[in-house]
Amino acid sequence: MNRKMKYASFLQKRLFPKLLSGLSVIICLLAVGTVIREFNDTDWQNVFISLNEISLVQLGQALLFVIGSYSAIACYDILAFRYLKKNLAKSKLVFAGLINYAISPNIGVAFLTGSFLRYRLYSQWHISTFEVAKIIAFTNLNLWVGMIPLAGIILTFSSLKLPFDVNLPILQNYSNSLGIILVIISLSYLSLTIFLRKTIYWKKQKLQLPSFTLSLTQILVFTLDWGFAALTLYYLLDLPIAYPYFLGVYIIAMLSGLVSTLPGGLGIFEAVIIFFLESRQTKEVLLSHLLIFRCLYYFLPFAIAVLALIIFEMRQNWHSKRF
Repeated sequence: MNRKMKYASFLQKRLFPKLLSGLSVIICLLAVGTVIREFNDTDWQNVFISLNEISLVQLGQALLFVIGSYSAIACYDILAFRYLKKNLAKSKLVFAGLINYAISPNIGVAFLTGSFLRYRLYSQWHISTFEVAKIIAFTNLNLWVGMIPLAGIILTFSSLKLPFDVNLPILQNYSNSLGIILVIISLSYLSLTIFLRKTIYWKKQKLQLPSFTLSLTQILVFTLDWGFAALTLYYLLDLPIAYPYFLGVYIIAMLSGLVSTLPGGLGIFEAVIIFFLESRQTKEVLLSHLLIFRCLYYFLPFAIAVLALIIFEMRQNWHSKRF
């Protein structure tokens, strides 16, 4: 029995973490290889020429969509505290949410960096470690609670056509069926939130599914978040395609970037967008608009968030020394 326990402990504490780390490195290297291969024949001079053709009016209107997306992002932590049935100043919740979502995707391994940022901020405001863990779990659940029904509706009502030279029968012939399956999964989860209201106790702590109303709010906030983000790029690209179709492409690109573990899905996101849209516009023009999108949606909020976090830490240090 002692040997079995030691072996189980070895698997849990040493082998599994190493295997996961190795798998993450392999995925990252494959992603980097894909990016290099995809952009190897790009005419970068034409990319920079295309950048100059984007007007200030376009940039200003795209920035409004970015603000719309980040306004939705600011609600995630508010929803998490509603789930905890705990009070904290909304200004602090908005600050924590925006700091986390503006910084963690740009650093890479968003789950780990986001978890650290939330723990750092909420521990300052006297939120317990277990409550922080529940906040992290809830906010990470947002991705799937929101993405599954959104992707399901898009695939059900909008045929996702692949480029002519690509043969993937699952997406070409069964995208509507896949969409219906995703909608059923989402409806099943929502049903659980109605009928499975039993509280589970784990190490004297209470665990429970979010309520039906809260789950619907999660879906709405996620839809606004990714919807406005996709609108930013859709508006910049200005292609003659329907927005629902483009939103489907955007969701696939975002998920591909998340799986790659690269910071912000850098390169992978762009490669997927180009893969679907290169038949409608040259790679160089697409890349120029994707660069603008990345600057507006990722780099600008990242720079603001880092500055805000530095000021916050300086104020905390000053306050602790003073008192």
